[in-house]
Amino acid sequence: MKLVDKLILFTKFLKNNGGKFNMREEIKPRKDYWKKQAELWKDKSLHEEIDAIQAAIVMWSERYNDCLDRINTKTKELLREQELIVLRRDYDKFAASEPTLDIMLERASNYAPEFLIDISKDIGKHSEWQYPGLELNPSSGDFTKALLGCDVLYAYTGNVIDEDSIAKKFNPFFIEKRLMYYNDLSNLPQGQLGIAVSIGCYEFWPMDPIKDEMQKVFDLLRPGGFFIFTYNDCEHEHGLDMCGNEYRTYQTRELMGKMAQSMGFDIEKECMCNDNAHSWMIVKKPGKRSTQKIDTPWIRIIRKQQ
Repeated sequence: MKLVDKLILFTKFLKNNGGKFNMREEIKPRKDYWKKQAELWKDKSLHEEIDAIQAAIVMWSERYNDCLDRINTKTKELLREQELIVLRRDYDKFAASEPTLDIMLERASNYAPEFLIDISKDIGKHSEWQYPGLELNPSSGDFTKALLGCDVLYAYTGNVIDEDSIAKKFNPFFIEKRLMYYNDLSNLPQGQLGIAVSIGCYEFWPMDPIKDEMQKVFDLLRPGGFFIFTYNDCEHEHGLDMCGNEYRTYQTRELMGKMAQSMGFDIEKECMCNDNAHSWMIVKKPGKRSTQKIDTPWIRIIRKQQ
């Protein structure tokens, strides 16, 4: 059996094994009923038999629950063994690869229209002129327009970026006054961003580089700031298929959520569309987003020397 087939099988087991029985609580009203009725009968043998059957039902349901726990525990252990194999493969592939603009454009060409609409709405909803924003994976600028409300808007050039393509999407005033390029996240103002976005990137990264970048984003966000990122949810078969053919890396909603929470983020929303082919998460730095800005600035913005 192929590695990805094992992952799919174990994931299906955990999803379809079902929940536990709670027969002790479910039977209690009936048990009380028969007990009271038995008090009115001289011959209580049948009621005693019902009571014994109910006790047996509770006993067998609890034995079932115990077996279910052990099956799920063993399944999780086997799943984790296969996950580690895939994660090692992902690190090796990541270390040997160097994304190009052509690769990024090819990936973007696979975005479903539904995904483009839904995630752009989420980005626009959390982008406000009172707060600066950051796009971590601008590529050709497909999602940069969704951040148009941010003042200023930072574009990170440490990942693949086509500045000419981005420039064509905006007027000269926006390019000169409000869009700023940085190749080092440490040079951005700490604790000031209202939103950061990474689309079409983490699906192709192993966990440690994601964790490193996510920690930097947490430090850049102001309290109440949002981080929106896509990932490959292998808790669903579509995501596992794309991991199995080595197109994407192995991630799950649980792994990504726990990693974000370990850094201090609160999970605001978990999203998916197009038969789970696209998954994204909206997380928030604790606190309430606030600012003293009451109008857009008219002063000239001076870029920080890098």
